[in-house]
Amino acid sequence: MKNTLETLFQSFETGIRSAKATKPKDYLKKIGLDYAELRIGFNSGQFHHNKDQESKNEFEALGVLKKSEAGVRQEDLTAYTVFGRYGLIFPLLGKENEIVNYYAVRFDLDTPKEEYLNENGIYPAYPSALTKRLYITSNVMDSASLIQSKALQNRESVIAMHNGELLPQHVQAIKSLSELEEIIIIKN
Repeated sequence: MKNTLETLFQSFETGIRSAKATKPKDYLKKIGLDYAELRIGFNSGQFHHNKDQESKNEFEALGVLKKSEAGVRQEDLTAYTVFGRYGLIFPLLGKENEIVNYYAVRFDLDTPKEEYLNENGIYPAYPSALTKRLYITSNVMDSASLIQSKALQNRESVIAMHNGELLPQHVQAIKSLSELEEIIIIKN
């Protein structure tokens, strides 16, 4: 089976629902987000364990695994660094509503670390062509909070900037909104 960001994310969604995933669930509760209402996954960092080399190569090509110089217990094993290890994962979508990127919050560090896999996609998705009011937040977490608040009404959409910046895909998406009447920028 070909590994894709979509199939990998499905495993992260299964991971957040695991009985063992108490720390990520506690963190989500603390910040007021609900994985049952939003697409949020948990990456324990073990998705490549017990996989064949072809699968690991596919994960490397996706950018979610990188070979590491770290020592391993067996000589014939390769060590890897995992993107978003022990973190909450949010999917960013491309124009065709396919997952093209991940945003990770590694919450279990002394200072939580936020990172993107690449610069593709928009969170939560490209806005509907019928959008009249567009909210632009400075980050994924603010967009997720706005979505979950149920404050958005018919023909309203939200998109998150990428590390506080509008990238070309954001500008292109905004320009494609022929019904757009208002843009509201929410800064934190």
